[in-house]
Amino acid sequence: MKIKIYIILFLFYFGNADVYSQSGRFSISQTNDGSVIDVSIYVRSDAGPAWSIGFASLVFNYNNLAMTNPVEISESVWDDSANAEYADQFIVSYDDGNSVSVEIGLDTLPAAGTAVQEDSTLVGTIRFDILDYLATHQIRWNLQYCAVLDNNGIDITSGMIFSDPENLLLPVELTAFYFSKNKNNIDLFWTTASEINNDGFDIERKKSYAYEEWNTVGYVAGNGNTAGYSEYNFTDKNLSPGKYLYRLKQKDFNGNFEYHYLSGEVTVEIPVKNFLSQNYPNPFNPNTVISYEIASQSSAAVNVRLSVYNSLGKEISVLANQKQLPGYYRINFNGSDFPSGVYIYVLQTDGKIIDSKRMMLIK
Repeated sequence: MKIKIYIILFLFYFGNADVYSQSGRFSISQTNDGSVIDVSIYVRSDAGPAWSIGFASLVFNYNNLAMTNPVEISESVWDDSANAEYADQFIVSYDDGNSVSVEIGLDTLPAAGTAVQEDSTLVGTIRFDILDYLATHQIRWNLQYCAVLDNNGIDITSGMIFSDPENLLLPVELTAFYFSKNKNNIDLFWTTASEINNDGFDIERKKSYAYEEWNTVGYVAGNGNTAGYSEYNFTDKNLSPGKYLYRLKQKDFNGNFEYHYLSGEVTVEIPVKNFLSQNYPNPFNPNTVISYEIASQSSAAVNVRLSVYNSLGKEISVLANQKQLPGYYRINFNGSDFPSGVYIYVLQTDGKIIDSKRMMLIK
């Protein structure tokens, strides 16, 4: 009789061993765009039996002196919008004012549910307003209240790993960000009072239209770790007339980032008069750049012709012959097919000569 009982217990234990070997990992990432902090929760299944979320209460603490007003902005495949077996996913803010949870659950247990994949899958994102830009976020899992059941209603919390994010100070204390302008070249300057783990800065620009996307126009390396002041600069060259916005995307070595915005718009005006610049370099071999400015009272396009002549007055190259809007232009002249000597380039608009200049090709 005892032998039969032992066999039954043995079969029960090992026949259901998969239930107790279900494992996974919940992690938190955070991004900071300078005005809000987005906290995203991810989950993945570790090697072992497949499992689905039947219920989850995912609670984390945060520093309510640094961030406030949590709002759910994205949900997961464990929400009723993706699988009708689930109830609506929602968040709960607790009375202590420094903790919040993401709540997931099947309408009934057991049920098939949605399986957790081995690749990390977004569970949800909560957005916070920033209160103190220099305070640590102090985001940590509250393991006392976190709980996970599988789709059979079995508590598998003990098989889960909850990974806390890094909670350093914001890596850079920016003290100034300003610009100066030289026609259609914009010089950007910024200073920092201290830096922690600072990889560097992407310089991003866009036209000041609501639908315009930000574009990266340059990069400046950071100083890593320093408690002293650092000065940086970047020149955005050869812009067309218009209004522009700038921001810095400061990145640390861990991949975290935050944005710093330049106050106000930067306006590149239409040239007030037609102007032909001296080529650069000069003398040259074999390439040189010719810059010119086109003005127009009506902002309409004008007929532009830029030609190159040899010392005998023969036209040897036409660099531009088309309608162009008012603005700033640069054209490369390649003298590979021509002998050394003095050449003259001439700018015309609507058939009228604006100016001419000499340049010297030396081979």
